[in-house]
Amino acid sequence: MFALFAVAVGLQGLGMVVDDVWFHRRRRLPRWERVGHPLDTLTLVACLLWLIVSRPENPAALGIYVTLAVFSMVFITKDEPVHARLCGGGEQWLHANLFVLHPIVLLASGLMWSSGHPGVLVVQLVVTVAFLAYQVVYWNVVTRDVEVPSVVNNDWYAALGARWYTADDTPIALLRAEARHRNPWIAATIVRHRGQGAAVLDLGCGAGFLANYLAEHAHRVTGIDSTAESLEVARRHDRTGRVEYRLGDACVLPFADATFDVVCAMDLLEHVEEPVRLIGEASRVLAPSGLFFFHTFNRTWLANAIVIRGVEWFVRNTPEDLHVLRLFLKPGEVARMLRGHGLEPLEIVGHRPRFRWPLWRMLATGRVGDDFEFTFTGSLRLGFAGYARKAS
Repeated sequence: MFALFAVAVGLQGLGMVVDDVWFHRRRRLPRWERVGHPLDTLTLVACLLWLIVSRPENPAALGIYVTLAVFSMVFITKDEPVHARLCGGGEQWLHANLFVLHPIVLLASGLMWSSGHPGVLVVQLVVTVAFLAYQVVYWNVVTRDVEVPSVVNNDWYAALGARWYTADDTPIALLRAEARHRNPWIAATIVRHRGQGAAVLDLGCGAGFLANYLAEHAHRVTGIDSTAESLEVARRHDRTGRVEYRLGDACVLPFADATFDVVCAMDLLEHVEEPVRLIGEASRVLAPSGLFFFHTFNRTWLANAIVIRGVEWFVRNTPEDLHVLRLFLKPGEVARMLRGHGLEPLEIVGHRPRFRWPLWRMLATGRVGDDFEFTFTGSLRLGFAGYARKAS
């Protein structure tokens, strides 16, 4: 019995050390794992602690231990959706072996308890608590400030092809729903301030959801994007045949000063490392009294929970790092950037999904239907849209 216990605990300990010292330090741990892994260890601590403080003669003791053990076995699997995206084959293989060893260790520990050997369990508990302390201190104190920042995944859009306009099993369907809601508001605001036939530049135009809509409403539109594949899709869906689509960098625009009446940057500020440069370029190419439209996400726990984690968990085929929290912007930060480049904000409104049946259906199926809707709101905690005017 002791041999089973020693081999199982030894192999589990060796596997956890290799996993943490080799694999974790090579790829670094995101916040979710920095918190989740110590919690995994804590479930084992709870099991061992219960064995030490209880007695086999207690008729309820075994039932409580089994409950704690089952919870621990289920709980440690919670990170697998994250591991599926982040881990290589070697780390996945090691995890599989650790999942097999964990119930064996719990069984062996229970056998040692029932046979009256609490001393070895105390040693096991001390070692496990020491490892837990290491996980908490090393990953949440020592390395917290040197974590490699995540880079937003802008390459994902290139492979969408026709799915830009058809797919319901990907976050691009959410972008279509956002465009269906915002496009009429943008078009009406342009007409109110600049009249019909305005010269519009759509930065990060993607597959042309906004650019093609404005062209159909009699505006002269230029779309610029860094992904050639997306521009090809945009051209195919331009029913007017008048939109000029160009490959380029929104932070280094190939246009002369004061070329456009309107510049739009919808769902773009959070996809660039230096949004202030983008805003500066937008201001440069705007004519006096020109309008700059924008939409982005607020850097709040709510936006992290819904826009990043919620989409990853509930929308199918969401890629890793589609959005990165550190690139989200506070409304005050955007306002300061605008004013720093001669753009005075005229309106900033919140933007969120409607709490109706299509939202609940998406949560259940992972698919975003064409009836999914967004709405403006007074709260800016999630996402926000607005426009500013260049000084005349």
